[in-house]
Amino acid sequence: MARARFLRIVLVVTAFGLLAAVLVGYFARGFVPGDAIVYLAAGERLNAGHLLYALSSGDRIVALKPPYWTVPTLSPPFMGVLFRPLALLPPDLGAYVWWFATVSTIAATLLVLVRRIPVLTSIAVLVLGVPIVYEIGVGNVNAFLLAGSIAIWYSATRGHGRIAGALAAFLVMVKIWPIALVWWLVVQRRADAVRAGLATGVVLVVVSVLGAGLQAHFTYLQVIRDTASQGTSDLSVAGLARAVGVPAAIAGYLPWVVFLGGCALAWLFRARRGLSFSCAIVAMVLGSSVVNINSYALL
Repeated sequence: MARARFLRIVLVVTAFGLLAAVLVGYFARGFVPGDAIVYLAAGERLNAGHLLYALSSGDRIVALKPPYWTVPTLSPPFMGVLFRPLALLPPDLGAYVWWFATVSTIAATLLVLVRRIPVLTSIAVLVLGVPIVYEIGVGNVNAFLLAGSIAIWYSATRGHGRIAGALAAFLVMVKIWPIALVWWLVVQRRADAVRAGLATGVVLVVVSVLGAGLQAHFTYLQVIRDTASQGTSDLSVAGLARAVGVPAAIAGYLPWVVFLGGCALAWLFRARRGLSFSCAIVAMVLGSSVVNINSYALL
C-alpha cells in the first residue's frame, strides 16, 4: 500500500512538474492571452454599435487567416455579449480578467481531478500536456467547457438534472459543439435536465439577441457554414485528413462523420453512462470543424 501510494505521488509530481516546465518555456514569450483579446474586441465592437462579424473604422485590429477564418471572431454572438461589460474596463484589462478566470478554472479542475483520480489525471496531463499549456496561455473559452463538462457529469449522475441542463445550455451558447452533451442528457432520459436546458436556452437567446442584435445571429449562421466547409482548421479531423492526402472534398465531411458517429455511439452505449458520456465528449471535441492545439485539452 505504501509503495503504491509512493508511486502515485511520483507520477503526479512528474506529470505536473513537466507541465510547469513547459509552461515556463511557453510564457517566455510573454503573457498574451490571444483568444481573450479576440473576445474582448467583439465586446468592444458591440459597445461601439459596430458589426460583430466585420471590422469597421476604429475597431481593434484582429488578424484574419483566409480561408480558415475571414471574420474577426468565430464565436457565437453570445460571447460578444458576455464581453460587453469587460470591454468597458480600461484597455486590455477585460481580457486579462477573463484570462485569470480561465487559468483559475483550469487549475481548480485539475486539482479536483488529481485528488479523485490521481493516476489517470497524471497520465492525461502527460499525454495532453502541450494542449493544456496552450489552453492556459490563450484564455480560450474551452477552459469553461472543460469545467462545465465535468460539472454536467457530476450533476446529472447525482440527481441534479436541472443544474446539468442549465449548464449544458450555457455551454452551447458560448460554443455550439457542446450540443453533444445535450444529446447525452437526452439519451440518458434526463427529462428534468432537458426542460431546464430549454428554459435556460430561451433566456440566454433573448439576452444574446438584445445584446448583439438579430442580424448578428443570421450572420453567424453563414460563419458556421464557412468554417464547416472551406474553413476547417489544420488540426481538425478534416485538416489532418488533408495532410495525409485525403481529397479536400472528402475530408470536409469527416468532422460531421465523427460528430454524428460519436452521438450515435453515445446512444448505443446509453446503458453505460460513463462510456456514453465519453463518446459525447469525443463528438464535441473532434466533431468540430475548428480544432486548434488547445482544443485537445478537453479530451
